This record gives sequence, structure tokens and C-alpha cells, in this order.
Amino acid sequence: MNYTLTIRQQPVAARACGFGERDRRVIDPPPILELKITDKATGGPEQDHNGMLALHCTLLNPANQEDETQAPSTTADMQSTRRLMGTLVASPYQAKDERGIAGTFFVFPDLSCRAPGRYRLHFKLLRIDPFNMQQGAIHGTVASIITDVFNVYTAKDFPGMRASSALLKALRRQGLNVGVKKGSEARRGKGGRMKKEDSGSSDEDDSDGSADERGGMARRIESGPAPDAALNAKKLNGAAGAKKKRRRNS
Repeated sequence: MNYTLTIRQQPVAARACGFGERDRRVIDPPPILELKITDKATGGPEQDHNGMLALHCTLLNPANQEDETQAPSTTADMQSTRRLMGTLVASPYQAKDERGIAGTFFVFPDLSCRAPGRYRLHFKLLRIDPFNMQQGAIHGTVASIITDVFNVYTAKDFPGMRASSALLKALRRQGLNVGVKKGSEARRGKGGRMKKEDSGSSDEDDSDGSADERGGMARRIESGPAPDAALNAKKLNGAAGAKKKRRRNS
């Protein structure tokens, strides 16, 4: 059987997350790959019912294609640390894409990079033989693919997150445990005003919430009830005066 990987969604950018665990920022958009298995003789679609498949991810230097998943230690007595953080292995997910075409997908929504720079991601598809699981067993790579170059920015230079693609939304609707987002650009309307975020509704807040508008509403509230209040006070004063006058006459 032939195993062919296709990158359906390329990584574009990421914000460097440093070496702390609390402020991890994922690579955006999350890489999505599709697997096709075909018969070597006929070229027709096939299914691998006997093997277990797993897709493994590493970080590459785009200039020399060297593996940079691990960051070298700065001193001899320190251990090396991972430059590429998150879940580096994905399992196949059977679903339909945004056009309703069934396929086998691998999604990596939890990848982060600690150091700014330019990188590529290298994906290797491993086929694990369930009948050969003893210690020391070797399982071969049946397919591999490398992404386009993407940039990892510092916090001040990061351009912001992008809106989730139609493909990712389609996979999520079919049960894939992944978050979707409108993106930094979609949350701003004309003039830089913020729109109300609601992934499940098309309702938007048309008010820009400006200081002039809020002040005008306050003035209308204050000036609206004043004539009625003055009229009521005048009636009460008149009624009280008439009552006192009847008492004096009696």
C-alpha cells in the first residue's frame, strides 16, 4: 500500500512562548494533514485494517533542514530543553471536510514554539504493527512531509490570531475536540471598534459605545422626567394649600 500525506492547512505564525509553562501560545493556524492510502498495483483507495497509524511532528531549521525540536543546553551541566512544545503526536480522525468529502485527518492544535525565528514542521507517519509490540521493536516511517516556512514572533511583533478555517470548523462540528476563533481582525469593525463575540449567533452590537453617545443618553434620561416631576410637585403644593385654607375657614 502507498501512504500519501497532504497538508490541508499550513502553519503561518506563532507567538514565542518563552520557557515558562503558563503562557504557551499555539502555532496559528493549527496544522491539518490528510492521509490517503492507495493500492500499489491499481492505485485505488485502500484501508489499513492491520496497522496502527500515528503522525509525529518535529521542528526544522529551514536553512539547513536540521532538527531543532530540542534547544541545546547553555552549559555542560544543564540538560537540553524542548524548543517545540505541546502534543507532538496525533492519531487519525475519520471525518468529512468542509465540502462534505470523507477523509482521514491529523490535527495539531497544541503546538508551541519557545524561540522566535523562522521554522518548518516535519511530519512523519509511523505504522505500528500491533502483533510486534515487544520491547525494542522497530516500526517504520511510511510517509513524511514538510510544511512551508512560518514565523515565530516576539510578543510585541506578533500580528495576532487568525480566524478558524472552514475545514477546522467542519471537523469540530463532527466531534473533534478543538477550539475555534474569530481571530484578532474579525473582532474589530470599522474605525477599530470592537464587535460582540458570539460564535453561535449572528447578532452584533451596533453601538460603538463612544463617550459622546453615552453622554447623550445620560442627558436624555436626566432631562426627560424633569417636566413631569415639576408638574407633580406643583399639584401637590396646590392641594396642600387648599387643604390648609379649608381648615382656616372651618
